[in-house]
Amino acid sequence: MAEVEHVLEVRNVIGEGPLWHSQEECLYWVNFIEQYQILRFYPQTRGTNVFETGIPIMALGIRKAGGFVAATGKGIATWDTQRKTLEPLCDPLFDRTGCRFNDAATDSRGRFWVGTVNDANPKGRDGELFCVRADGSWQAMDNNITVANGIGWSPNRKIMYLTDSFRYSIYAYDYTPDTGTITNRRTFVETSPDSGIPDGLTVDSEGFVWSAFWGGWKVVRYNPEGKVDREYRLPVPNPTSCAFGGKQLDELYITSASLGLKKEEKDRYPKSGDLFCLRAGITGMDEPRFAG
Repeated sequence: MAEVEHVLEVRNVIGEGPLWHSQEECLYWVNFIEQYQILRFYPQTRGTNVFETGIPIMALGIRKAGGFVAATGKGIATWDTQRKTLEPLCDPLFDRTGCRFNDAATDSRGRFWVGTVNDANPKGRDGELFCVRADGSWQAMDNNITVANGIGWSPNRKIMYLTDSFRYSIYAYDYTPDTGTITNRRTFVETSPDSGIPDGLTVDSEGFVWSAFWGGWKVVRYNPEGKVDREYRLPVPNPTSCAFGGKQLDELYITSASLGLKKEEKDRYPKSGDLFCLRAGITGMDEPRFAG
C-alpha cells in the first residue's frame, strides 16, 4: 500500500481547504487562525508563496474570471491573485451573531457552497449551509448542523456530501445540478468519536469519498455505499482536509494543523501543520470554477 509523503514544512496553525489549480499547476490552501494566509505550492519546482491577507480566509474557490472566491471573516469576497486584494461580494452571516464561515466548495454549475459554525458552541446546532451565486445572491440550504465541513459531489453530480463534524457524520443529499437544490438528507457515514473528528473531504473519479480525521491521524476512503475501502495513517495527529492534484490529478494533497497541541506534543510530532501527499494510483476530478 502507498505511503504518505511529507511534502512541505510550513507549520500551519490550521492548514485547510487545499485546492488544485490545474491551469497554474499548483496547490492553494489557507492558514486562518493566528496567521491569516493563503499559501501556494508548485510541486514541479517546489516553489512556495505565502500571501498575508489581513483577515481570516477559511476556504477558496477558483473563479472562472480569474482569481478566487473566498469565505472570509467578513463575508464572501473575491480575491485578486495579482493585486492580492479582497473585494466584498455578499455576507450571508450579516445577522448571525457569533457564527463564521468554515469549509466551502464550488459545484459544477459555478455556485459556491459554504458551511458555517458557531465558535462559541461548536457542538451546538447553529451550523448552516449556504449557496452563493455568481451575482452575489445567496440562499440558506440547510441547518441543524454542528460544524459544517467538507463538501463534495459524486462524479455524476447526483449526490452531494457534507461533513457534520461533531455529529461524527458525513451526510449525503440528492442533488440537482440545474437548479442547485438538495433534498433527502441522510447519513452516509457515521464514525466513532474514538476515531477522530471527520473534517475536510474530497471525492475521487470513481465516486469514493476521502475524509481527513482531526485527532485521528488518518485519511479514510469510503466506497459509494459508505463502507471503509482503505485508510492511510499520517505522522501527525490532526489531518484537516485533502484534495487531488498533480498533472494527472493522481496526487492526494493533505493539509494538517498544530492547533490545540501542547508544546511537548509539537516537539514529539514536529510535522504537525505541514503538507503531505499520497500517491495511491487513484485520480480525482478537476476543480469547477466559480461563475462570478
